[in-house]
Amino acid sequence: MERMTSLLRLFLISSLFVTIWSCAPTEKQLSEEEVTVFLQSFFDAQTEGNVEAYNNTMSDSLLAWSNAVWPGGPSIVNKENTKAEWFYEDSIQQTIHDISYVGKDAHIMGSAKWYSAGLKTFGMNFSGIVGEENGRMVWKRFTGVWNHALARNFLWPSTELKGGLSAYNEMRKHMSELSNEQALAISDTLVDADPNWATAHLGQLHYYWFNQDKQNLQATFDAAMSKLQGASLAEQYFIKSYDPSAGADMRENLRMALLHAPDDPMIRTWYAWGEKDYEAAVDILSTGLARNPDNSALNNMIAYKYMNEGEMELAEKHFLLNMNSNPDVANVHDSYGDFLLRQGDSSAAKTQYLKAHELDPNFTVSKEKADAI
Repeated sequence: MERMTSLLRLFLISSLFVTIWSCAPTEKQLSEEEVTVFLQSFFDAQTEGNVEAYNNTMSDSLLAWSNAVWPGGPSIVNKENTKAEWFYEDSIQQTIHDISYVGKDAHIMGSAKWYSAGLKTFGMNFSGIVGEENGRMVWKRFTGVWNHALARNFLWPSTELKGGLSAYNEMRKHMSELSNEQALAISDTLVDADPNWATAHLGQLHYYWFNQDKQNLQATFDAAMSKLQGASLAEQYFIKSYDPSAGADMRENLRMALLHAPDDPMIRTWYAWGEKDYEAAVDILSTGLARNPDNSALNNMIAYKYMNEGEMELAEKHFLLNMNSNPDVANVHDSYGDFLLRQGDSSAAKTQYLKAHELDPNFTVSKEKADAI
């Protein structure tokens, strides 16, 4: 009986707690309209050059990562550092991509473009948390990535062909990995799909150059050169680097191509290949690896540069990184086989050569190396 009384008392207390909890006022959630209006006021303060209004959109304890593309981390914003000269643009276009909720606060993902005199100056992708503080809406967390800080100077293709960029990138990937037959097949398809596209011929040029097929190389080079109108300077110079004519300056054309597309790993690799100065070649390749640390062509080339200089430990690190990040690429196994053979481990080298040939039967040179051991 005593136990039943205790259980009844516990039930009544629990019921009372649930009733009180369910009747307690809930915190008001921000509406999408309120969030949108707040974001507009944030950008309006910038185009108006209103430092006070701009600072008022930020919490006193705002934790921000103002350009997360660079190393470092977020920090508390010191609003006293805000300068009026920051705000010289006359218009900002902003887009909200998503609004979700974290308790009573709103999480925003968006992008914005700044303009001055009709010219785009900056662009940013951003993400942050907005909530109420001391009776006003403010940023509580903010992360942004300035678009101009990103690498963008690649060998972009001059074509309007639907799906062309994806196929072009796949062709270049095979070129960089020396999967030359695959690059040739894609190149043939792209040339047929867009007869006016100069760099659609790259896979063909690459294949004929590697196979020393001078007749087809000349014919393909002439065809590509006839389509240079509308091509970028980087495209033009890169195509010219395949000029089979006697006296043609391949290295100068590659240098000019790299000048106009300095972020492009394939051009950087080709240019470093012909660099006789060891330190200069390593610097050229290291710069590319800082942007593309697992790029197969860059790692392969720098590994050979190190190996030929006798820096075997550094060479092996890049060969192994290449195998770890690109295990299905025949060329990385063939290259590591060359390293192992240089080290005197012919049995392990033969295994790598056979693996390369297994992955790509067109790598007959690997089979020949294995058979010679």
